[in-house]
Amino acid sequence: MCALLFKTRWTALVCSWIGWTVLLAGISLAAPPAAETDAPDGFDQDQAETANVFSDDMERVRQRIAELEQQNQSLHTRLQRLEVKRSDTPQAASDPEDSQRLNSARSAREAGGVEAQGTEGRTFVRELDSKPPRRPAKVTFAEGLEFGSEDGQFKLTFHNLTQAEYRGFPPDDLGNLQDQFFIPRQRWYFTGQATPAVEFYTVINRGYGSLDVLDAFITLNPLEALTDHSSSAGENEYGNPLGAQGTGGRTINRGKGNDSRLRFRVGRMKTPYLYEYFSISEGDLISPERSLYAGNLAGNRQDGAMFLGELFEERFSYAIGVFNGPRRSFHDYNSDKDIYLYLNMRPFLKVEELECLNYLNIGACINGGNERNPTQPSIFTTASDQSSAANDAVVQSLSPTFLAFNSNVTELGRREQWSGSLVWFYKSLTLLSEYGGGYQGYSLNQKTSQPVHFDGFTVHAAYFLTGEQTTRRVNLVRPIHRFGYDNGQFGLGAWEIQARYSNLHLGREVFNAGFADPLLWANQAEAVDLGVNWYWNFYTKIMFDWQHATYNKPITSGTPGHYLTTTDLFWLRFQLFF
Repeated sequence: MCALLFKTRWTALVCSWIGWTVLLAGISLAAPPAAETDAPDGFDQDQAETANVFSDDMERVRQRIAELEQQNQSLHTRLQRLEVKRSDTPQAASDPEDSQRLNSARSAREAGGVEAQGTEGRTFVRELDSKPPRRPAKVTFAEGLEFGSEDGQFKLTFHNLTQAEYRGFPPDDLGNLQDQFFIPRQRWYFTGQATPAVEFYTVINRGYGSLDVLDAFITLNPLEALTDHSSSAGENEYGNPLGAQGTGGRTINRGKGNDSRLRFRVGRMKTPYLYEYFSISEGDLISPERSLYAGNLAGNRQDGAMFLGELFEERFSYAIGVFNGPRRSFHDYNSDKDIYLYLNMRPFLKVEELECLNYLNIGACINGGNERNPTQPSIFTTASDQSSAANDAVVQSLSPTFLAFNSNVTELGRREQWSGSLVWFYKSLTLLSEYGGGYQGYSLNQKTSQPVHFDGFTVHAAYFLTGEQTTRRVNLVRPIHRFGYDNGQFGLGAWEIQARYSNLHLGREVFNAGFADPLLWANQAEAVDLGVNWYWNFYTKIMFDWQHATYNKPITSGTPGHYLTTTDLFWLRFQLFF
């Protein structure tokens, strides 16, 4: 190959030199002889004819020069391509000293373990081993900023979620609660695929706790790897109910022909419990935060592995997984693992006679395992996501708190939870109802366990006044007319009204066993949310919400001698999600 490149380069130069020499000689031969001082009769006519001939010859020369320059450029381009191809092709060292030097460098790297450390193994001295071929890439922007190969095999997509808000409380509710501005979530998403059969998902988050890794998992699709898409049909028009499960709302785009019947996911991810938690991401919530039961007792994110997919033309969705057990955790405290099962059906998905029921979802979940963990959550609130005990003071200043475990309480023993859901999307209307229940063992001495039973219910309704329609709560709504001028027409954006009722009940044993102080806290709470969501465009949403909560017992406000039986929260949240 090196010899071929050498010959190609010099052949091009020699041909170019010969071409220019011939042209210059032609110009000299074509030039007329010098005119005599005494011109014979008729010289003017001969001179004109000669000038015309010379002009024609010059035009032909110019055309030939242009052709040669074009050929020269083509040869130069081919030479560059051959050089690139040679750089990507493993070559045997032609010089013994070069071969010895490369082998020594490689041996030194392998001895020092450099070959697999970070990115050094990909950027060190040129490898003698085969490497993946280079692929032309393109950049696009739709739901996020996507970098991908032109053949669609490789993708890297960046998403950003920014939530900024103001929370206000009546003066009588202040104590632990404080009026304040806050950033409940700042997330950076890095998602994509390394061939359609291998997907990755990583999220960095700063929210109610510290900056950490929120999600980090790999998804393998074995059926996709075994499928030939050379003659695949178009994309499925029906929404995928698993699109938001563990993906934060901005899911990995599934192109034409992607087989979603069986996928395997491993890493840190959402656990498949509760439709509200598993199938609706934080960026797509109808109210600013989740219902009482889901916000406090969802399985949250854990390390584990699960199989998930859609069957029967996406009428049936499932997820079954094995997880460490501790909610919102990065590791386990015992060797027992929790089993999770999630089922969701859309039985009338493609029944034309029952179009109004096409997007009726019927679901059920169950999970269980043996725990030996710190309490999570350690406090129960009406308006925040789960957070670690180290951030309890921050959360209590933002959200009404109606129960807190004593500091010596741990989770010990059996935990089992179950739920049922009925969710309906029809044109501009969304109705979500879900019940959850179960029990959790707690302990004061890490030896004996006492179960505490709990249950909760939520019903949520939302309607778009401006006519937008949804088939699931995944990705922000695209307004029919975005706010502002668009092609000379002024739009108001999309306007959605919403109302929610939710409750959470914990058994009396939480007080009788000494896990919490009955003089400070309540074991039952109810909350009503009323709000308006204003979508400026596909990426921007403003949420107005009023939450009124009531408790079965007076709860401390944080001020000695001051107790509350109701609380009110006034919310204004701004969100950008792309």
